[in-house]
Amino acid sequence: MSMAPEKLQRTRQILLWMMGCSYLFAFASLYHQIPGLYGPKGLTPVHNVLPQPSNATFLERIKFLPSLLIFSLEIGLSPHLGMELCCLLGIMLSLGAMLFRAMRSSIVFFLLWVLYLSVYKVGQVFLLFQWDSLILEAGFLCVLVAPMSFLFWKRPEPRSHDGMTVWLVRWLLFRLMFASGVVKLTSLCPTWWSLTALNYHYESQCIPTPLSWYFHQLPEWVQKLSVVGTYFIEICVPLLFFAPVRSLRIFSFWSQVFLQVLIILTGNYNFFNFLTITLCVSLVDDDFWSASKQDSSSRDSLSKRFCNAIFGPDRRITQCGCFVIFSTLLGLLLALTVYYFGIRYDNKKILSDIRFTETSFKATLSSGVPLLALYGAISLMVEILSAVLCSLSQPCIFKKLWHLLQTVVMTSFVVIIFSISLVPFGTLDSTFFQSIPSDIHRVHNWMDNFAVTNSYGLFRRMTGVGGRPELIIEGTNNLDTKQWMEYEFLYKPGDIYKPPTYVAPHQPRLDWQMWFAALGSYEHNPWLVHLIYKLLIGQKEVLQLMRPAPFASPPRFIRVQRYLYHYTPFNASASLWDQPQKWWHREFQGEYIFPLTQDNHDLIEYLKKQKFFPEHTNVCTRPTLCDLLNIIREHSSNFSAVVMLWSLIVAGVLTSATLYLAFP
Repeated sequence: MSMAPEKLQRTRQILLWMMGCSYLFAFASLYHQIPGLYGPKGLTPVHNVLPQPSNATFLERIKFLPSLLIFSLEIGLSPHLGMELCCLLGIMLSLGAMLFRAMRSSIVFFLLWVLYLSVYKVGQVFLLFQWDSLILEAGFLCVLVAPMSFLFWKRPEPRSHDGMTVWLVRWLLFRLMFASGVVKLTSLCPTWWSLTALNYHYESQCIPTPLSWYFHQLPEWVQKLSVVGTYFIEICVPLLFFAPVRSLRIFSFWSQVFLQVLIILTGNYNFFNFLTITLCVSLVDDDFWSASKQDSSSRDSLSKRFCNAIFGPDRRITQCGCFVIFSTLLGLLLALTVYYFGIRYDNKKILSDIRFTETSFKATLSSGVPLLALYGAISLMVEILSAVLCSLSQPCIFKKLWHLLQTVVMTSFVVIIFSISLVPFGTLDSTFFQSIPSDIHRVHNWMDNFAVTNSYGLFRRMTGVGGRPELIIEGTNNLDTKQWMEYEFLYKPGDIYKPPTYVAPHQPRLDWQMWFAALGSYEHNPWLVHLIYKLLIGQKEVLQLMRPAPFASPPRFIRVQRYLYHYTPFNASASLWDQPQKWWHREFQGEYIFPLTQDNHDLIEYLKKQKFFPEHTNVCTRPTLCDLLNIIREHSSNFSAVVMLWSLIVAGVLTSATLYLAFP
């Protein structure tokens, strides 16, 4: 059963408002880090990935690299200043989308998508995260969801095809969550199959929070049951996203929000969790938001009001039928979960273990993926049919034809996007992937450069089973002494007495990449060698990405050591509020990079080979614009990224709430 367009208007506005917030988080977080990451003296200068000016046509250049930054030199700006300009424009447009209903239009969201795509395509290793792809795909869909109106003063009207565009957001959420659950099992990671992944997750994740230490102390049976709950929410519940019964969709909404809130409390995953909650808005209709605004003088019982909100209008026969379907399907999913995960009560514990084999799971997945694609196609056909009928039900012939024309055009876009999304979805099963028509593969490959549809699969394998690997950068002025002093990063673990912190929705991208570098070797992370060189010469832009250096002037030698970090155990003799006195203990594993000096010949040759030398100089033929960008940079650098980001968030939310109350 599709949602009527008139029942999706508030949902659409909330979805677009939250998407504006997500863009604000992404642009503002990245802007603060551009000089140290992408400037001419940064770790991965953006000019290194831009093509040289040529006589190629506009379309040829965009096809090669779809980024506005390829024109930065032509407008008189250095590439990193062009990147800053993109982020500042993105911040202003996303704030506008938060504050003003009129700016939640397809034009504004198209500009936001183009701006983020422009920085994403030149972001190199520091922008290769799934949430960067996710915000681009979600942002592209919002171009279709948002009203296309040039009359900014006019309140947008319901469109017959609104259900289709919101359905695409729901399909993206389904692909994201279902794939995230399935890849945990297809990866054959022993911890996911033994239900022990959360025994290691809280201490081994990139940037933990203070609460993660407490969650790490939970007994093993609770951790195993939590993994089962994760599988249930990520694999089973998404099957209800397209259910014809409203109550099942609302249940799936709260289930997904519950999981994302738990992740927010226990881990710093920047704007990803808020963005996922934003996608969850597509599961509900306008009645869901208005349920809390019922007349307070109503004498209806709480249970009756709950039923009206969950199961629909106050029609007993309809409510009873929906309740039966809701209870039957949800009970079936729970029963299957209990059976296949061996959930049982024993000795005051709820025990669990997987009761199916890898072979049986792969066989089920092989037959299930095509059925799920068919399930999605049928659900989409229902939305298309509903849109056509809604168009034909318009009061006059002109409106019928106008709505029908819009529906036909939008149906073409929706069908194309759904079809090419089957390619990344089909990676879950090789047989289905190969059965997808070659024409669809060609269209997907052509559009892949624009990140319109992407594959997902979070936490595929659990790292840090034997401990959390951490890289510690140390410096000294004398190799003969043992007085090496550590460089501290802003947020990642280092000092064993320093507690973790909350940093979301900001993403400190250098801290994140240090976590990935610790899992491999420096040969696969040339930016890390470049970081060592920048510390040896005391590069200010790079040092601003870290805590104040332990040296008044750059040290002569710098090395990198690898340690294994573990959370300290719970102290039973101390009170809950006194825990812990020491957050980590660590074990030395070995040398990661031997001591280097800034005039080391091999170091210089290596950096030249990686094209970090020679350094480019700033180019600016528009002094007024460059001066303005430099002034904004100078003032914003007085605040930490977290302070700046939360200042924008709080100001945006309070102003948005004030405008909503004044002009509902």
